Amino acid sequence: MNGGTEVVVSAVRPLARDVLAIELSHRGGAALPGAAPGAHIDLALPNGLTRQYSLVNAQGAERQPNYLVAVGRDAHSRGGSSWIHDQLRTGQALRVSAPRNLFAMDPAHRRVLLVAGGIGVTPIVAMARHCAAQGLDWELLACARSASRLAYLDELKALAGPRLRTHFDDEQGGPIDAAPLLADAHWDGLYACGPAPMLDALARASAHWPAGSVRMERFKASDVEGGDERRGFALRLSRSGLQTTVAPNESVLDALERLGVEHPFACREGLCGTCEAPLLEGEALHLDSVLSPEERAAQRRMLVCVSRCAGDRLVLDI
Repeated sequence: MNGGTEVVVSAVRPLARDVLAIELSHRGGAALPGAAPGAHIDLALPNGLTRQYSLVNAQGAERQPNYLVAVGRDAHSRGGSSWIHDQLRTGQALRVSAPRNLFAMDPAHRRVLLVAGGIGVTPIVAMARHCAAQGLDWELLACARSASRLAYLDELKALAGPRLRTHFDDEQGGPIDAAPLLADAHWDGLYACGPAPMLDALARASAHWPAGSVRMERFKASDVEGGDERRGFALRLSRSGLQTTVAPNESVLDALERLGVEHPFACREGLCGTCEAPLLEGEALHLDSVLSPEERAAQRRMLVCVSRCAGDRLVLDI
């Protein structure tokens, strides 16, 4: 991550089983830029990795004294969550980006259903606080493998009261079927964050909802299915005039780096939106978790870290 703000870890505390709360404060004592519910920051770790974490205390545009994130230990961690759980200590200096919001709430939504799965509760907590403060008609479904693994459970009980529904797999014998909830025509906005199987099920169950009424945040971008999507394709950069062939085993971002082109990026997983590039020609195969269905259909931009070409050639405004 280039640039950013230097912060210090001002507090680390356990929230739930395998979940830590991390408080970050400006190293110079200044207030930090504010952000609306759903926003995240890029956190640059000393081991060279950059990871994205939702701001639990995102409440608006006003500057705030600290950032609060919650990090779950991922059994398949590649060095992000495992480093934080094993190595991070109070007083350590880190760098963070300015907040970005790819999961913002639509102010037109007045009847809101929130769904959280596991560590996906982190952006949903901020949204629940917002719904309560604004007097919206809202409910929250919070799911986890067990009650001991759900962060902020006590706060959500106090905040939501009867608006809160919980589902714990170990008590119910398996994951919840949320389809009956989504069949209710009462809601005009759905916001969900959690593991891919849960979000995929919600997407299927809400397919009949109007465009723009469903917003989801994923921890992992879509998988490539089949073999055709992994074929090579031609890439041309209109501004620089460079061109190359993107191999089946490399991303567009890999190809840009091979050409010596500096292009912004952070997560390399299609989650943060940093590497977005304007698309001038060709049809992108969108494999990110950032662009909306409408944005994908428009074929005007793509995330070069994961998305590929649906045809034989792409031209980017780079």
